[in-house]
Amino acid sequence: MSSKNMPKMRRLNIFSRIFFFQLIKIIFFLFIVYCFSETVDRIVAVVNEQVITLTDLRIAEAFGLHDEELKERSGNLRPLILERLIDQKNVIALAGEEALVEKEELDSFQARIIEKLGNEQVRRKLEEFDLDWDDLRGYIQEKINYQKIISRKFGQRIIVSLKEIEDYYKQSYVSSQREKGLESRPMMEILDLLESLIIQEKVKTQINDWIKNLRKKADIQLLLQEI
Repeated sequence: MSSKNMPKMRRLNIFSRIFFFQLIKIIFFLFIVYCFSETVDRIVAVVNEQVITLTDLRIAEAFGLHDEELKERSGNLRPLILERLIDQKNVIALAGEEALVEKEELDSFQARIIEKLGNEQVRRKLEEFDLDWDDLRGYIQEKINYQKIISRKFGQRIIVSLKEIEDYYKQSYVSSQREKGLESRPMMEILDLLESLIIQEKVKTQINDWIKNLRKKADIQLLLQEI
């Protein structure tokens, strides 16, 4: 090799080394960013440009914010909790109204959480998620807001006919009592109970249909398959 080419080769070697080390630094930086973002949080869904994170989901689960609706369910409840969070954000965004949540309502919900979990367990969970009560009350407020919108929209009196009560008694009540090994009471003795059960089913159906229609208007993106 001629002496004239030596400086050129040295420059190429130096450049190659610099490029290699810079590439390693970039790869290492991207690896750290990826791992850190995965550890801290992940976006589970986006509802009309509002983000639901895995932490949001875990907080709702840890503090039992949807236990009442899911009390008859078992197993992994996170997919069902996510559905509730999606519906909450969608209804509040698209219902065209927002209910005023009073401080007393927040206090009452907070008291139920403490009664259910105990002060020490609540304190530990708040520390685990790096929350204070004001942070948690934000989640509670959204849930109460959603409930009040639903109640306001479907709280009007529903008329139930005697024919509906008779059909429900024969088709649902009697068979349900038989499955439980219980004797059916005469229909005329439990008219109010039967009417109440029919109304609950009607309202539930109306709410579900309304929420399904709202979902058709929504921009909902599910970003995590396994939660």
